Amino acid sequence: MTLKILTLNWNGLNNLKELSDSLLPSINKIGNVEWYVRDNGSKDGSVEWIKDQKHIELFSAGHNRDNFSQGINSLYRLSNPKSEDLVLLLNNDVVFKDSVSIEKMINLHKQTKAEIVGSRLLFKNTNKLQHAGVIFSNRYNSLPYHFRPGEESDKHSEKNRWFQVVTAACMLTTPSAFERVGGLDSNYSWAFDDVAYCLKVTQTSKIHKKVAYCGETDIYHEESASLKKNPVNKLYMNKNVGQFRKDWTGKYEIDHDKYLTNNNYNLI
Repeated sequence: MTLKILTLNWNGLNNLKELSDSLLPSINKIGNVEWYVRDNGSKDGSVEWIKDQKHIELFSAGHNRDNFSQGINSLYRLSNPKSEDLVLLLNNDVVFKDSVSIEKMINLHKQTKAEIVGSRLLFKNTNKLQHAGVIFSNRYNSLPYHFRPGEESDKHSEKNRWFQVVTAACMLTTPSAFERVGGLDSNYSWAFDDVAYCLKVTQTSKIHKKVAYCGETDIYHEESASLKKNPVNKLYMNKNVGQFRKDWTGKYEIDHDKYLTNNNYNLI
């Protein structure tokens, strides 16, 4: 098994350097890892720096026109994973606090046969949750949102649980699932693509439980670092919401209260 890591970058040199420093211990520990970075026309020296890194294979698009889904799908094809491999979608604004978080995600996949494994993410240099799974609530017009965002992480957020959706900021998935659904849906621009991916994998899978959340990981996520520089996601938000409602209304469970009222709900 080879772990194929896929990362998009746009003017994120400082973030990429920090990610690389934190990721190298995991790469060395796991052993059989290939890291692919697609640069979308950076002007901050990212391309030159990546070319000097022996542990990174660079693909330069030379422009910043493709959305997240198109960029990841392109990288996936270039990485050419085999059926026995695993794929880790990884944002460039992530920092690993240890060398075992990825191993724990892989082990959870092996234990459960989940086709998608998400991770516990904390806001940078805090103990506050950035991502502990994604839930749906009528209070938010039946749209997806992060479970317990900004709350202090505790023993409950460190439990492994089943969710309908996890974020793609740090998401492990199988080539069979990725290829079965045709990768990420490029109809979504910079948002909702990971939600649609999780739901589609679940919809098309023969496995009862498909999307696992690994609460044992210890990872920081700055959250949308590139989009803060160029908030293109806001330009497409209404389009994304409309597309999501068209594609998925009535096809997922409103599970907000189940998670809020039972700390052991969907425990693995």
